[in-house]
Amino acid sequence: MPKLIVFDVDGVLLTTEVGGFKLLAEALGKGEEMRKQHAEYEKRKHSGPWGLEQLAQLFSDIPEKEVEKHARKIIDTTLRLEAFTVIDELRKKGYFVVAYSSNPSWIMNCLKEKLQLDDVCANVLEVIDGKITGRLQHKIDRYGKEKRLVEFMEKYHLSKKDVVIVGDSVSDLPMAQHGTFYSFNTHDPTVIAAAKEVMQPPLTNVLNKILV
Repeated sequence: MPKLIVFDVDGVLLTTEVGGFKLLAEALGKGEEMRKQHAEYEKRKHSGPWGLEQLAQLFSDIPEKEVEKHARKIIDTTLRLEAFTVIDELRKKGYFVVAYSSNPSWIMNCLKEKLQLDDVCANVLEVIDGKITGRLQHKIDRYGKEKRLVEFMEKYHLSKKDVVIVGDSVSDLPMAQHGTFYSFNTHDPTVIAAAKEVMQPPLTNVLNKILV
């Protein structure tokens, strides 16, 4: 039986496939620039990480409080309703439950609070005098997610057999090496090929695979 369940966020815990980071940019009036960056990312994503620094620049000179407000709204409107049931059931069974993502800290901190997660990781944008500078203070790309997972496993003396990862994109594949990987709600052949099994919504299907 596993001891740690790792969820990706965009497309898994949240219904958005574009990503919370990009939804934030759109909510702040940067939709056109965001969509150009997203199109470029789609071209490059199988080659490796790209675009976090460019995304961060879109937030330059925006008050942090405004971003926090939009982040809460994104969580309220895109969080899968069944996520509460799933996380609650897993926690009742004694599992660690974490969410590792390249979303910014405003979204991930809100998600952690809502779902009472054991751990999250996130990109942290620099803030000076209440305004975002547009620079990344702490960067989390696909390899940053993997590093955070390895650190968590080492802290609690977990092995690969103790870990289940649920994800939907190539950015989850570095983490997938460290446990049993299930793809959720994905059409990417590379992700499907790496998965033990492919799952579709609702998220409660995760319980049918783990709690057996």
